[in-house]
Amino acid sequence: MMTLTVKTAVADGVARLTLCRPDEMNSFDGDTARAIVDAVEGFAEDDEVRVLVVGSEGNAFSAGGDFNWVLTWPGLDAITRRVGADAMMGAVQAVYDFPKPSIARVHAAAVGGGVGLMLACDFAIAASTARFGLTSVRNGLLAGIAIPVLIEAVGPRMARQLLMHGGLFDAETALRIGLVDQVVAPGELDETVATLGRELMLGAPSVQRLVKELIPELDARPHDDEAADLIGEHVAQQCTTDEALEGMRAFLDKRKPRWAS
Repeated sequence: MMTLTVKTAVADGVARLTLCRPDEMNSFDGDTARAIVDAVEGFAEDDEVRVLVVGSEGNAFSAGGDFNWVLTWPGLDAITRRVGADAMMGAVQAVYDFPKPSIARVHAAAVGGGVGLMLACDFAIAASTARFGLTSVRNGLLAGIAIPVLIEAVGPRMARQLLMHGGLFDAETALRIGLVDQVVAPGELDETVATLGRELMLGAPSVQRLVKELIPELDARPHDDEAADLIGEHVAQQCTTDEALEGMRAFLDKRKPRWAS
């Protein structure tokens, strides 16, 4: 699938979603947000897709909301403005809810809501030249689409600092505070992403899907008997699945399981 703002491709189990609004720093407008949701939902239903890579073209990963679009909002009614905001939130949420592993390929600046899109992925790998910032506060805006995933990534105290300060910082700082998971030289970015993708495809898809369902649910619960019961139930169920039986037999037979072959 390809739109004017988003390109998609699938090869060797890896789906690629590439933002292609380089002149607008790969910011979101309504059409782009909806294209992201459509692409991600399509990949979720495609059995050939094992891993999603989110990246972009041009000189930025993403600048979040498109100011040219948002500047039209004051002339709109409240419902229409909310539809626009929900479209941006929905794009990030669709990536976060994607039931398979996802990787953000961050080759350049990720600011404002672009940080939200990056953090919606399970892994974020950045080029050493990339820059980051929750800059919306300096434009009188709230980087709302980044807040839930930002708190998850760096904790509430650091999230408050980043959202109130609004300054830019480098990739090493992003790594230190937990905003990204790995920083590599620009020339090594694609191979590092590809290597991680291959490693993720060694995991059983049903377990990866279950992990992505369970972690948010358990994170919202106290560490008590109910949480233990929930985990115990899923452990017992997973042990009887075809993938579990294949994985154990493959280990005993000293071979790769079918999904990793």
